[in-house]
Amino acid sequence: MVGLAAAFHVSLLGLSALLTTWLAVVGWRNRGRPGATPFTGMMVVASVWSAGYAAGLLTPADQYGVRLFFEQLQWFGIVLAPVFVLLFFAEYTGFEELQRPAVVAGLCIVPAVTLVLVWTSQYHPLVWRDWTFRAVDGVTVATQQQGPWYRINLLYTYLLLGGGVALLLYTVRRSEQSFSAASAALIVGIGTPTVANLLSVLGYAIYEGHDMTPYAFSITGLAFAVAVFEHDLFERPPSILQLGRTSALGTLNDPVLITDGEGTVVTDNQAARDVLSVPSTWPDEERKSGLIGVAIGALLPERPAPGDEPALISIGDRQLEVSASPVEDGRGRSVGTAYLLHDVTEREHRLAELERRQDELERQRTELSELDAINQSIRSVLTSIVRAQSRPELLDGVTNRLATTPWYVHPTIRDETAMETSVEETDAGRMRAQVPIAFASVGYGTLTVESEREGVFDDHELTILEELCASVGMALNAIETRETLLSDSLVALTYQVPAAASVLARASAAHDCTLTVEGTVPVEDSGLLCYVDVEGCDDVEAVIATLTEADEVERARQVPNRDTVEVRLRGPSALGVVTARGARLGEASARDGQLTFVAETATGNAVRELTEALEAAVGPVTLRSKQERPPAAEDEVRAAAVEGLTDRQREAVVAAHNAGYFEWPRESTAEEIADAMDIASSTFHSHLRKSLSKVVAAHVNRNGDDPDG
Repeated sequence: MVGLAAAFHVSLLGLSALLTTWLAVVGWRNRGRPGATPFTGMMVVASVWSAGYAAGLLTPADQYGVRLFFEQLQWFGIVLAPVFVLLFFAEYTGFEELQRPAVVAGLCIVPAVTLVLVWTSQYHPLVWRDWTFRAVDGVTVATQQQGPWYRINLLYTYLLLGGGVALLLYTVRRSEQSFSAASAALIVGIGTPTVANLLSVLGYAIYEGHDMTPYAFSITGLAFAVAVFEHDLFERPPSILQLGRTSALGTLNDPVLITDGEGTVVTDNQAARDVLSVPSTWPDEERKSGLIGVAIGALLPERPAPGDEPALISIGDRQLEVSASPVEDGRGRSVGTAYLLHDVTEREHRLAELERRQDELERQRTELSELDAINQSIRSVLTSIVRAQSRPELLDGVTNRLATTPWYVHPTIRDETAMETSVEETDAGRMRAQVPIAFASVGYGTLTVESEREGVFDDHELTILEELCASVGMALNAIETRETLLSDSLVALTYQVPAAASVLARASAAHDCTLTVEGTVPVEDSGLLCYVDVEGCDDVEAVIATLTEADEVERARQVPNRDTVEVRLRGPSALGVVTARGARLGEASARDGQLTFVAETATGNAVRELTEALEAAVGPVTLRSKQERPPAAEDEVRAAAVEGLTDRQREAVVAAHNAGYFEWPRESTAEEIADAMDIASSTFHSHLRKSLSKVVAAHVNRNGDDPDG
């Protein structure tokens, strides 16, 4: 029969086993939450410890083997409980490093050795040198003399228990939150059996050799029950904060470095390791701690102090904005610094591109402003061109107006015509532009201007100068034409051009015929439309075929019902130079392989310049005669007839006349003539209608003023 004392012991131990078993079930049901799984293990081994110790107390001393079995059985709880305590606090507080399989295996080495030694204790004195079982107040108590491994295991047990409690206290302190009731219950639940065990080891138990630890598990069960059910032990564990910080730090795209008070890195993230060149070939364990322990000065030589404005640094080809903020403890003391590195490479590139574009826009605005001012200056030059009545007046007006502008110095016009526009630097360090002055295929000289401006003579400015020179060339041609028409005396110049320089001369030799030029019309690209009568050859088509084969001829056709050929010459030609220089083309014919023509120009116009222009266009020519004469009556009639017509209107009338447009029936249509002139049919009709209106009006008005008309 069990005595009162024995009943007390068994009841208390049974309560401990019952509470811890119940909590093991609760923990298992919450096994998906932080700390629940090791908590379950901790409660299971505590139950084994309590139950085994109770069974041992009830086993009679004379049943030595059974009593020894229960003594050895409870050691599963003795050696494994501290391991589960540490694992519980590690998972509960979020220290993932202690939950790795390798760490857990290492923690179990001492318990495993201890269990082996306990279950083989009858063969060695490492755990107990000697032991006895004796009956006291109706229970069997074991008295042992501890061996060396017993003390090792005892020290290891206290280290694990202390480590677990330290993790909890560290987490509470780090979270800067007040000590929670759940944390207090855990401390009580772990601390009570620890103190009971220490008192038992020191000999302050009720009986000699008596272990009070299993009894204390009743307090542990009550404390843990309060923590679980009253304070939601598994609902809001500190690991959420710890793991949340780690996860947030790890998932940040921006590099983060945290240093201690000495400037040594204690925490980083993957982005920091990538940016600061931790080799990707390192093992995962080394990569995770690749920057930890490194001085911040070695990683970031240039960095702001906490609270300063962010600093911009370069690492490789990246631009990083570094900001620093102090890390403070719960008392507001600075214990380190957190550095956030924000990759602003794209932003800096965009800013640089924006600045470049702004500079480019500013430069373009400046250039456009200058070009606008230059345009205004050129307009004033054009005014002098319009008002000029002679070549010297026009050229002097151009150079004088350009000299008064702030853009150019030393503007001059020389007689030689440059082949193309060119820009060069002078010995004085200025830039010089030379632009040819020409009209159609005729050159009138070269405009030379200099400037000290930066970026002068770009494509836009050269285009403006070329347009100016084109206007000057056109004006010079108009002056020569007007002088020829209105001159009191003319110079008739007879030129002879060899077959090599004239397709008409070659055709006359090939067909033994005479080709007489009845009219010419200038067309685009220095071309010339000629109307040529064929004499002495019945096969006009053969002449056309010969002409068409020549490179100088763009196309040729026979005017219907006539022995007249419409020939369009491409590029410079002798006859084209004459009309382009403002001279009037008189008789012109080709026979026996020679082209002979008369060019009539005003007496004041330079004969040498016309000859040089012809030779520049077609090669050597021969000036057969030079004869000065007054204008004939037909010249005055012709001048009066075309007075007031524009060049295009006059060309339309000439082309229509020579193509038989005014014959009946018409020998050429308006469309054919327009096509030959490379203009639209509507444009030709407009020019012809306006020119006929002016000619008729001039004739009517002239006859109206004449009493004999």
